Amino acid sequence: MELSGKRILVTGVTGTLGLRIAKRLLSEALEVRGLIRQAERFNEFESLGITPVFGDLTNQTSLEKAMDQIDWVVHCAAYLGDDENLARQSNVEGVIHLATVALNTGARVLHISTTSVYGEPADGHLTESSPLAVEHPAPYIQTKIRSEQILNDYAARGLDVRILRPGAICAEQDSHWGDRQVRRMQEADCVTWVHPDDLVNWVHADNIAEMVFLVLTRGKPGDVFHAVDTNIPETDFRMRMVEASGKPYQIPDRVAERPTYATDKIKILGYEPVRSFDETIERLLQLFSLQPNAK
Repeated sequence: MELSGKRILVTGVTGTLGLRIAKRLLSEALEVRGLIRQAERFNEFESLGITPVFGDLTNQTSLEKAMDQIDWVVHCAAYLGDDENLARQSNVEGVIHLATVALNTGARVLHISTTSVYGEPADGHLTESSPLAVEHPAPYIQTKIRSEQILNDYAARGLDVRILRPGAICAEQDSHWGDRQVRRMQEADCVTWVHPDDLVNWVHADNIAEMVFLVLTRGKPGDVFHAVDTNIPETDFRMRMVEASGKPYQIPDRVAERPTYATDKIKILGYEPVRSFDETIERLLQLFSLQPNAK
């Protein structure tokens, strides 16, 4: 499916991933809109070529206006914290509102989920058909699972739904698994949260943007894909960052987490990464010399 002539709405566009996705789609689509709650940020997005539209996932009426004439919704917005009420409002009620409007208007939905829907396994190999951790107590995991279930219910009623499940999203700017790790280590007296025996289901944010384009243009209704580039040992990843930080290190008192995640299915669509792990880790290591230590 070509995106020329199509109008696309990206939710979560004020976040790192949503913004990268919106930028990736600008040259492909007739219009890329960004759902924004702060009117004072409209000029910022207009300068990038993104059409800002006011809206909130908790307000279905605002979504009806934002999604007028929209062909695709790329749903990146999510609440990541531990507050049960906020998680339910954003990740459950918000998805119901979005899916309702999409079904009524004929828009298609690409939902950005997470590999956390499998819980926090210590080992094993996970594919897109592995069972979800429906009994997991964490509000984020609970509600992200529920959002997939809701969208599947709407798919049974005719909504075109496709799902991407990213792993550990890394980038050199504004990323929990990237520059924020650098800053956290610089601010710490001792690094205590990195287990040397862990595996990380790593993916660069720019690569997810590329996957989104492929799922929109080459995927089909009902598709579910992992968005994972590689299962990287921590010895090749954050342990190198610990060494570069020069900070004392203590192994955390927990079991190592070593599940692996299938990476082959997305390649059926012709996916090839635009950003490699090797170049990214080198840039992150350089940040330790470019940014002064906080302590």
